[in-house]
Amino acid sequence: MKETKTVQVYPSDDIVNATIEEYESFGWEVVSNQRCQEFEGTTHDIFDGSTTRHYSTFNKITFSREKESHWYDQVATLEKEYNITKDTIKSYKNYKPVLQTPKPEGTMGMAVGCLCFAFWIIPGIIYVIARSSKKRKYQKEYNKALAEYNSTYPAKIKELEAHNAEIRAQAEKCILGK
Repeated sequence: MKETKTVQVYPSDDIVNATIEEYESFGWEVVSNQRCQEFEGTTHDIFDGSTTRHYSTFNKITFSREKESHWYDQVATLEKEYNITKDTIKSYKNYKPVLQTPKPEGTMGMAVGCLCFAFWIIPGIIYVIARSSKKRKYQKEYNKALAEYNSTYPAKIKELEAHNAEIRAQAEKCILGK
């Protein structure tokens, strides 16, 4: 009995080939690889009346593997472990902090700031100082969070990526009978 799985990936040759190689490590064989376009909608230009159709493009790759192979149970277990580790790596990469910037207090805030600066120099200067103070605060928080991230996660990510490479190698050995 065969098991099948279909995945969608960005239509880049490098990404498609890496995905195929990854699945082949766990005994999957490519059944089909199709470049697809999916209709997302239309937009209308109010000035010239033209219509533009929008599509998303992706590759749909279908894999299959034999569930009755002597290596299936062991490789399927390794694949589950690999995918859990891969998800953990992805979540660690999402922990990286993002620098916040002070947002203007809406259009009204900017207008008030400009008016204050134009008509009342002192309140305008106070507004600029308060805003730059907020920006320094965000930069300080970002630098602290980034230092914490850099001291913890890159090493963990590297360790997990090495673990996943070992899992793939072990799965390939099971499939090849070594």
